[in-house]
Amino acid sequence: MLFDKWMKIAESGNLMHSYIIYGSSESTRRDFIFDFVSRVIFREDKKRSIPLILKMLKENNYADFHFFDPAGEHDFLTSQIEDVQGIISRAPIENSYKFIIINKADRMNAVAQNRLLKTLEEPHGKTIIFLLTDRIELLRQTIRSRCSNMYLGENVLVDRNDEIDELVDNLRESKFFYQSKNIILTQLKHFGDAYELLQSIEDNLRMRLYDGEDPNQLSYEIAAVIEARKSLSMNISVGNAFGVMILKFGGFDDKGCRS
Repeated sequence: MLFDKWMKIAESGNLMHSYIIYGSSESTRRDFIFDFVSRVIFREDKKRSIPLILKMLKENNYADFHFFDPAGEHDFLTSQIEDVQGIISRAPIENSYKFIIINKADRMNAVAQNRLLKTLEEPHGKTIIFLLTDRIELLRQTIRSRCSNMYLGENVLVDRNDEIDELVDNLRESKFFYQSKNIILTQLKHFGDAYELLQSIEDNLRMRLYDGEDPNQLSYEIAAVIEARKSLSMNISVGNAFGVMILKFGGFDDKGCRS
């Protein structure tokens, strides 16, 4: 299961600077964060047990764990993002990592998202930022492209991890475009389905980075997925958006020529 794999990542120390945690309920996302962070801390602080670290996190009694909820009536206040930037600029107190959790991240307005984007573009030391949301589509694409994504829901298209693995492997075969494009498109009745499948593919590719696959190839493929999602946001048809992406996975350019 992906949950177990993410826990192993936490324990290994092979961490990204920023993550988007989405899907499932708010309480499940909170519990996941507590579990994930507690294992990161325990890896570098064996003097405290995981149960003790969990208790400290849940009681807001760990100095380098900062949990932000929207302070405005509907949105995050710009001052809250300034607080985030201030925390990042300071040295950690408890541990080598600082953890910043932005709950209901989709409620950041345009100004707040722009400020956060500058922070994500220039990561500082061992600071890990987590964005929790059930509306990932409301986060700017530039923010989403700079984060590793962890999906906690049960959507069939996303949760079939073995099938997504097989799909990504097949996408890399040039013959796949001719044999299987229609098979994919029959599953995508709505734009929402297409977004979910693209997010699933991107998550799979990012997880492959942890497994040591070629980062150059993966970066190219992730860019192709992001471009397909961007095309959908511009009301380009699902068929055309996926068609271009599939060609790129197979080593072709937009015109169907070998790149």
